[in-house]
Amino acid sequence: MPAKARTKQKASTTTEKKTLFQKISLYFFRRPRKTALIWLIVTIFGAVSYGTLLKREGFPSIETPFALMRGTYLVNDPAKVDNDVAKPASEYILKQSGVKAVQTQSFDNFYVAQVSYEESVNAEAKSAEIQKGLEEKNILPDQATGKLEAFKFGFTERGDNLVISFYDPTNSTDTATLAAKARDAARSLQAQNLSLVESVSIIEPYETAVNPATGQQEQAQKLFDRYAKREGDNNKFYNSVVIGVKSKPGSDELELDKQVQAAVATLNDTGEFKEFKATVSASNAPSINSQIGELQRTLLEGLLAVLIIGSIVIAIRASFITVLSMVTVLAIVNGLLYAIGYSLNTITLFALILGLSLIVDDTIIMVEAIDAQRRKRKNPEEVVKVATGKVGRAMIAATSTAALSFAPLLFVGGILGSFIRAIPITIISALVISLIVALLFIPLFARYLLLGKKQLGKENVHEASAGVEAAIARFLSYPMLWAKHSKKKLFAVGTTALIIGFGFIAAGGYIFKEVKFSIFPTDKDSNQLSLTLTFAPNTDIQQAETVTDKANKVLTDSIGSDFKQASYYGQAGVQTATLYVEMSDYKEREITAPQIVEKATAAFNNFEGATVKVGQVGAGPPASAFSARVDSSQNREGATKLGNDITEFLKTVELKRADGSIAKISSVTPPNPAIYNRDGNKAYVDTKAEFEDTDTSTLVTLTQQAVEKEFPKNKVASYGIDQNALSFNFGQEDENQDSFKTLAIAFPLLLVVIYVLLAAQFRSLLQPLLIFMAIPFSLFGIALGLYLTNNPFSFFTMLGFFALIGLSIKNTILLTDYANQSRRAGMGAVDAAHEALAERFRPLIATSLTAVVSLIPLALTSPFWEGLAVVLICGLLSSTFLVITVFPYYYLGSEYLRSRFSRKIALLWIIASIALIVLLAQAGFGGATALAPLVVAIVLYVFKRRKFILN
Repeated sequence: MPAKARTKQKASTTTEKKTLFQKISLYFFRRPRKTALIWLIVTIFGAVSYGTLLKREGFPSIETPFALMRGTYLVNDPAKVDNDVAKPASEYILKQSGVKAVQTQSFDNFYVAQVSYEESVNAEAKSAEIQKGLEEKNILPDQATGKLEAFKFGFTERGDNLVISFYDPTNSTDTATLAAKARDAARSLQAQNLSLVESVSIIEPYETAVNPATGQQEQAQKLFDRYAKREGDNNKFYNSVVIGVKSKPGSDELELDKQVQAAVATLNDTGEFKEFKATVSASNAPSINSQIGELQRTLLEGLLAVLIIGSIVIAIRASFITVLSMVTVLAIVNGLLYAIGYSLNTITLFALILGLSLIVDDTIIMVEAIDAQRRKRKNPEEVVKVATGKVGRAMIAATSTAALSFAPLLFVGGILGSFIRAIPITIISALVISLIVALLFIPLFARYLLLGKKQLGKENVHEASAGVEAAIARFLSYPMLWAKHSKKKLFAVGTTALIIGFGFIAAGGYIFKEVKFSIFPTDKDSNQLSLTLTFAPNTDIQQAETVTDKANKVLTDSIGSDFKQASYYGQAGVQTATLYVEMSDYKEREITAPQIVEKATAAFNNFEGATVKVGQVGAGPPASAFSARVDSSQNREGATKLGNDITEFLKTVELKRADGSIAKISSVTPPNPAIYNRDGNKAYVDTKAEFEDTDTSTLVTLTQQAVEKEFPKNKVASYGIDQNALSFNFGQEDENQDSFKTLAIAFPLLLVVIYVLLAAQFRSLLQPLLIFMAIPFSLFGIALGLYLTNNPFSFFTMLGFFALIGLSIKNTILLTDYANQSRRAGMGAVDAAHEALAERFRPLIATSLTAVVSLIPLALTSPFWEGLAVVLICGLLSSTFLVITVFPYYYLGSEYLRSRFSRKIALLWIIASIALIVLLAQAGFGGATALAPLVVAIVLYVFKRRKFILN
C-alpha cells in the first residue's frame, strides 16, 4: 500500500465516529465481568435445555387437515356399500364448510373415507361436528358403523406413538383368542398408570355389526398382523395382534420408550400372560438416539475441523476462540428452541446439523479480524474497535443474506410446510445468534486468549502461514497489477476473467441437464425396508393371510442374516398389506438397502396372488404411485375396459427422459372390480404404476404424457364414456410438487429482497449484482458433484442450495466491502481489488475450508445427508475458487461501469437484463441466462458510444 494512502487510511480510522456495532462490542469488552456472567447464564441454560429440558420427539407435533372414517356394512356387496354408505356420506360431508375433498373406498363389507379440510380448519373439532351431523340426520343406514376422526401422525393410521406386538411363541393360538388376550394385556398395561401414556388399546382385527339381510349381529375379520424377529439363524414370523400406545401431548419419546419397555417387561413376567409374549416392535426412540448421536458426532468433527484449519490458516489461540464461540451459539439456539416451545426432533436436528456450516462464518470472520489487527496495534480496545469497524458491515450483510435465503421455506404450505417450518426458524435463529455472539462474546474471549500484552504487536505475532497466504494472494492479483497502467492489458485480463467465469457457469448449466430430479428421492442406504402387497380382486381375508405368509418368506430369505424384526402394525387387510422391516445398521452391513431391494424384487418374479413392491423406508415421505383415473359414474364397464387397456400399455411403455435415458415401470396394478372408489360425487376406477428408478417427480410427469398421447380424448370417448373421463392423481407427489413450485416462485422474490437490502447497504445498484455472482459461480460445482455422486436434485439438495447462498455470497460481500473501504481511503480500483484479496484471503479461505472439511465425513458416512453435503461441499469449492481467481476482475469491471454510466443507465441495465433472462428461460435457453447481463451491458455500451442513450 502506498505510504500516502496508509497515512490517509490511519487518519480516517482515528477520527471516524464509532459505528453502532463498534459501540456494542466495546461496551461489553469494557465490562468483562458482566459479559462473562451473561455468557455463563445463556450458555448453561442452553446446555441444560439440550441435555434435559428439550423433549425428544420423532417428528414435530402438528395438526393435519385430514380425517379418516373406517366402518362396516355387512352386505357382501361393494356396490351396495358404495351406494348406501360411501355416496350419501360423501355428499353430506362435501356440503360442510371447510371441507376440500372426500375420497372413499368400498369393499364387500367395509369402507374407508378420507376427508381433506382447508388448511385453516381444526380437523379434530370439525370431524366431531361432522360426525354428530351424520348421526343426527341419519345419513348412514342403521346397520352401518363408522366414526370420523382427525388423522394423527404415528406408526398406525390412528396415530399410535409406539407399537407393541402381542403373539403366541408356539404360533398355536387362533386370531380371535389372541385378540381377546391382547385386550387383557392392554388393560394390564394401562393399569400400571404410566405417567406419559394417554391410552393403550389393541387395533381390532374384527368388526361387529348387524347384517341388514338377517338382522343378526355378526363378526367379520377385516385386519390381520404378523410379527417377525431374528431367532438364531432363522427369521421367524408369528401371528400377532398389535397393541397401540398413544402418549400424552408433549411427552418425551425417549422417556416414553423407557416407561413402556419397563411395563412390557413386567407384563411378560405376569403369570396370566406366561404363554404369550409382548415386545415393542415400533418406537421412535432408536432413530432419535441415532440422530442425536449423529448431531454430536458431526459437531465434534466440525469443531475438530475448526481447530485444525483455524490453527493452520489463522492461529491456534484464534481457533480455540472460534470453537468456543460455535459451542456458545449452539447452546443458545437450543435454549431458544426450548423457550419457544419446540422439541428436539428429526426436523430441528436436521436444522442444527445444517446450521453448523453456517454459524462458523461470523465467528471466524470476527476472530480473524481481531487477529489481523493485533499484529498492527498494542492497545486491546483499539484492536477490537478497528476489527469491528473493518468487518461489522460485511458481517451484517452476510448474516442478513444467509438468513433471508431460508425465508422462502416459511411460506411453503400443506403438510410439508408444517413439517419443515422449524428448519428456517432454527437456522435463522442460529445465524442471528452467531452474529450477536461475534459482537458480544468473541471480544471477551479474545481479551484473555488473544489480546494479552505478550500477544500484541508485530514482534509478538509469529504465524507461519501468513507468508504463504500473502504469496498466494499476490500470485492471484499479479495479472491485474501487471496490467495496472495499461487499458489494453486491463481489458485483456478482464475479458479473460469474464470468459473463465462464464465458461464455468455455462458448463455447470450443461452438466445440470444430466442431473435427475426427484423431490424426495430414495436414500442411498437405509435401515428399513417396506414390502407392500396389493392383493388380486375378490381376495378374502384368509386368502390374503396365506399370500402374505408366502411373501414374508420370500422377503426374509432375500434379507437373510441382516433381518432384525418386522410388523404390519395391524394394518394388513383384504386390499393391501405393508410390512415394515428393520434391518441391521447400514454401517455394519456388507450389502446396501437398494441391493437388497433389487435382490428381493427379483425373487418376487412370477409371484402369484398379489402385486408386490419392495422399497426402502427413507427420511422423506414414501414415493407416490402414478394413478390414472377413469370416471365410472355413467359406465363402469367401459371405464374398467379403458383402465385395463391403460394397464397393458403401461406394462410395455418406455419413458424417455430429457437426457435420452430410458426409465421403466416396475409394476402395474389394474382396476379392481371388487373395490368401488369415489372422489366426492364421482365414482372412478384406477390403474396404478410403480417405477424402478427413484426420480419419481420426473417419471410421473413422463408417464402422464405417454398415457395422454396413447389415449387422446377421441379414443377415450370410444369406450362409451365422456371424453374427459380420464384424469390423473399422484397423491402426496401432487402436494410435494405444489410446495416445490412455491419455492421456485419465492426464490426470485428472495433475490429481489436481498438485492434491495444490499443496494441500501452498499449504496449502489450495480454492486449487489456483482455480489450475486457468487451464486452462479457455485453452479458448476453443484451440478458436477450431484452428477458424479449420482444424487438427484431434490428437496434436501434445495435446502443445501439455500445454505450455500449465504455461504458463497459472504465471500463476495467480504471482498467488495473491503475494496470499497480501500477506495474510500484513496486507493485506485486495481490497488483496492488487490488489497481486498490480500487482506480478506485468509478469512475467506478459513471459513470455506472449515465448512468443507467439517462436511466431508457427513457426506461419506451418512446416506441421508450425502446429497445435501455434496451441494455444500462442491458448490462452495466451485464458488470459492472463482471468487478468489476471477471475482476481483469483475470488481474492476464494475468500477469501470460505475465511473462511466449513471444510475439511470444502471437501472435500465437491470430491467433489460431481467427481461432478457425471462425471455431466454421461456424460449428454452435456460443455460444462456447467465450471459444475459453481459449481453445487455455490451449493447448499452455500444448505444452509449453511438449516443443513442444519454446519461
